[in-house]
Amino acid sequence: MLTLTYMKRKENMKAYLFLLPSLALAATFLFYPLMKAFASSFLTISQSGKILGFAGFKNYTKLFSDSGFRNAALNTIKFIIFFVPLNTVLTLLAATLTRKKRKGTAIAEFIFASPIVISLSAYALIFKEMFRGRISIINRIFSSEINWLSDKVPAMFVLVFLGVFLDFGLDYLLLTSAFRSTDKNIIDAAKIDGADDRKIYFSIELPLIKRMLSATIFLALKDAIMISSPVIILTEGGPFRSTETIMFYYYIEAFKSGNRAVQNTLSVLMTLIFILSMAIYSRRRSGNEKRT
Repeated sequence: MLTLTYMKRKENMKAYLFLLPSLALAATFLFYPLMKAFASSFLTISQSGKILGFAGFKNYTKLFSDSGFRNAALNTIKFIIFFVPLNTVLTLLAATLTRKKRKGTAIAEFIFASPIVISLSAYALIFKEMFRGRISIINRIFSSEINWLSDKVPAMFVLVFLGVFLDFGLDYLLLTSAFRSTDKNIIDAAKIDGADDRKIYFSIELPLIKRMLSATIFLALKDAIMISSPVIILTEGGPFRSTETIMFYYYIEAFKSGNRAVQNTLSVLMTLIFILSMAIYSRRRSGNEKRT
């Protein structure tokens, strides 16, 4: 018994030794900066980094009272409302159409997965040229005269469309792999019992991939909250700050204006949001696993 306990402790020590480099990197580049930002969010700090005094919750109240931050938060919520459902429906539809390997499926797979091949910045620049001005390529194709990037509603539409395009490839591959990894014996048994394709899809296939579908929705929500680079390249927050998201606001205030209060306070708030989101997602996933 003592020998088994000793061997178990020895194996645990080996595991901790293997984890030690990763923990050291996480402590250096994640936990320490986070703790520093948390402490700094309660201080008054100059642009040069000099501590001027204790601010308490003044930085937080100032952030929430800022009309620019409230506008950015509202725009981010709008983007989430349009982007997440649209991205989920389109990627699920594409994965559904190609979940079974048939003749010509490989071509469709290549087309649907192709957005992951080119960088985000390149696609954003392409979209900017496609939707630029009244004589844009899109207006010529559809014989319209819409100022896509100069009017509020069209600009948000283009940003949502770009976001879906950027996320489409990875989400499609995840859902397609989930469909194709389902147990075929269950589907064959359902067919023997007389179930048609529609019933098999909604009663068997979709429930079997719900974990992966939930994961893609969570990833889409994360990307929607963190969106900044497409905004910087495509609209620069315009027109009239109608596409200025929280992370674009952070970029302008922290890196352009050197506002240390916003930099630290918003970093802490975003981290807390993601910790809460991860806790909710993990709790729901563990609950689903217990039920199954």
